[in-house]
Amino acid sequence: GISISPQAVAMALDAAAQEVQEQEQQAIDDYVRQHRIDTLMQGLVDRLLRERPQTEPKEFFAQQLRKQLLQEKGSVAFKASNNASNAEIPAATLLRLFHATGGILAEVQPRETIARIIRETLSLLSCDRVSLFVYDRRIDTLVLTASNLEFPFRVKPGQGIAGSCFQASKKVNIANCYEDSRFDATFDEASGYRTRSLVAMPILDFEGNCMGVLQAINKDGGGSFDSVDEVLLATLTRHSGIALRNAEVFRAALETKERATAVLHMLQSLTEDVGIQHALQTITLHANELIHADRCSCFLLDEASHELWSVASNLSTEIRIPMEGSIAGHCARDGETLMIPDAYDDPRFHRGVDQESGYRSRSILVVPVLRRRTATHHEGNVLAVIEMINKIDFDGAVGVFDGEDVYVMETFATFVSSRLEARLLRRSARSPLGSQSPTVKTGSLLHGEVKWLGKDQPSP
Repeated sequence: GISISPQAVAMALDAAAQEVQEQEQQAIDDYVRQHRIDTLMQGLVDRLLRERPQTEPKEFFAQQLRKQLLQEKGSVAFKASNNASNAEIPAATLLRLFHATGGILAEVQPRETIARIIRETLSLLSCDRVSLFVYDRRIDTLVLTASNLEFPFRVKPGQGIAGSCFQASKKVNIANCYEDSRFDATFDEASGYRTRSLVAMPILDFEGNCMGVLQAINKDGGGSFDSVDEVLLATLTRHSGIALRNAEVFRAALETKERATAVLHMLQSLTEDVGIQHALQTITLHANELIHADRCSCFLLDEASHELWSVASNLSTEIRIPMEGSIAGHCARDGETLMIPDAYDDPRFHRGVDQESGYRSRSILVVPVLRRRTATHHEGNVLAVIEMINKIDFDGAVGVFDGEDVYVMETFATFVSSRLEARLLRRSARSPLGSQSPTVKTGSLLHGEVKWLGKDQPSP
């Protein structure tokens, strides 16, 4: 047989390995040239050095690669939710969607977040109008903000197509709304507008709970919304849910900060040696800052005459109202906090002032200010009452007071109790109640401002 030396075997193995290595290197070089890896990496590095972003280089590279992929690929097939067919979406539209969702997530202010969602949806879906319904758990109501409305208004879950979408947590796509039994044509009839096509999607939070509805109305060109529109709207609703939750957290943090600041300002103001008039004005001012009510009044209790009284801003004139027949009087008599969603549903509310002034009282919160000493019964324990009218929500609409408002105001009442009591004692020591200046008796107040009666007019 033929004898092969170990050296020859080693040389043959080295040659084979070298050939494999050269083939592997050639394959790598071919792949790099085919996919232009050198150009791609050089472009990414050049842009990184030119822009010097605050983000990490890897995150910056990932963002740039995603953008390039959308621009170069031409179109991408997306599976439409609840639809067996694929929706071919142009790359330019996907790029607009990318920027739209990024813009929505960048907002944290509640009002700006809602406005951005509506604006981006209006542009991306090429429709005439967009409506955003956000669920308010406190009043079990959907708060509607729309591109064509100056102010938001409220609808009940289950009302209309959007309400049905909210209750079922399922999308709705209608080519002709007037052929759908769920459609409420009241708005069209009142405004002269004609709603034709409509697509609505539920906005779900991370736990799968429905927190609102995003709705687009009347596709441009008179057609109906297709599967591409559904995919785009579904993506917008997912990001809108995150943005709305972030805005809710931001709003809660902001309210906490504002309340803490208001309490500090109130304590600083009441530590000064000022009279009862200034003290009442300070309490009224800071109570408004604490829970954002439209009107606020602070009344002291005169147990001898069974009246509530306050001090006007001009010359310390006293204004008095009887305890009987009023919500504030009921609070003073029983020493209990009253939280009323709608004043017109409460028989204790007197509508006369609203009818004369044109104002509309809705939600009311009345909190007793209790003396520091304890009492066996409520009578003798109430020092004053603070009455708040019409809670103002973040969107500027009138809302309702909630449990957190009650907690804040009851805590606030505890703070002001000792200071009010001290000033009343000093006031009584200087002069008996009612002997300083003329007293105006009136049975009603114009929501925090005195409804003056001429001296020749009888009190109501």
